[in-house]
Amino acid sequence: MSYFLPEKKALFLHIPRTGGTWTKEAMFQAGIPMDKWGRIGEPYRPKKHTIIPHIRPDLLQRVGVVFAFVRHPVQYYVSIWRFATRSWKDRPEEMQWKVRERNDPAAINEAVNRWKPDFNEWLEEMLEEEPGWATRWFERYVGPPGGEFCHFIGRTETIEQDVEQVVRMLGYGDRWDEKRERIAMIRHARNRVRTAKAPHPEVTDEQRVRIERSERVLINRFLSEDTFENRVYRNFQTGCPV
Repeated sequence: MSYFLPEKKALFLHIPRTGGTWTKEAMFQAGIPMDKWGRIGEPYRPKKHTIIPHIRPDLLQRVGVVFAFVRHPVQYYVSIWRFATRSWKDRPEEMQWKVRERNDPAAINEAVNRWKPDFNEWLEEMLEEEPGWATRWFERYVGPPGGEFCHFIGRTETIEQDVEQVVRMLGYGDRWDEKRERIAMIRHARNRVRTAKAPHPEVTDEQRVRIERSERVLINRFLSEDTFENRVYRNFQTGCPV
C-alpha cells in the first residue's frame, strides 16, 4: 500500500517487488510516523499496492513530496515469477483472488495470471504476448516520461543508499543514524527469507538480451545514467521539475 509521512507531507508509492516492504520497515524502525493509504472503494480500506488515481482526492491535496522505487527488468521478471511461484503453487484459485485484492488487475495480473511452473515457458509467453510489460507497469506508478509526478525515483539495486538519501532529504537523518544497525539487520534477514522461499531461475544471455530489448524504454529512462542525481525529478522544497 502507499504510506503517507504526515510530518513531511510525503507519500511513498509501493511498487510490487521493488523492495517496498523493507523500505516501510526501515522507516518504521527509524521512528518515522506513517499512515497507510489505500485505494478508493466501498468500504474504503488500505490495500497493499496503490497508484495515484486510486487515492482519494482529499488525501492527495495533503501531499507535497512523492517517492518510489523501480527495478532493472531482468531481475524484475525473475522476482515476479518467484512471487507467483511461491504464492500460486497448489492454490491457483486462491492466488487469483489474492492478486485481485492486493493489486490493480490491469497490470500485475498480466504477468501473474500467465504464470507457469517453468520459468522459461512463462518468460517466452510474456516477451511474445506482453512486450514492454514492466515499462508500462512502472509508468502507472511514476508517470510518463517528462511527466513524472514523483520527486524521487530510486532503484531497488541501490535501495539502502537511496532510502537513506530520501530520509535525509526529508529531515530524518538523525533518526536513521540512531537505528542504522537495526535497519541493516532487517535487510539481511529479509534477504535470507526471500532466498529460501522459491527457486531462483538463471536467466540466459539470450533471455537477458530479449528482456532488455523489450524493456529498452524503461532502461533508457531510469538505468542508462545510474547516478543519484538522475533519480531526483522534482525539488523537494518547491516541487518544481529539476
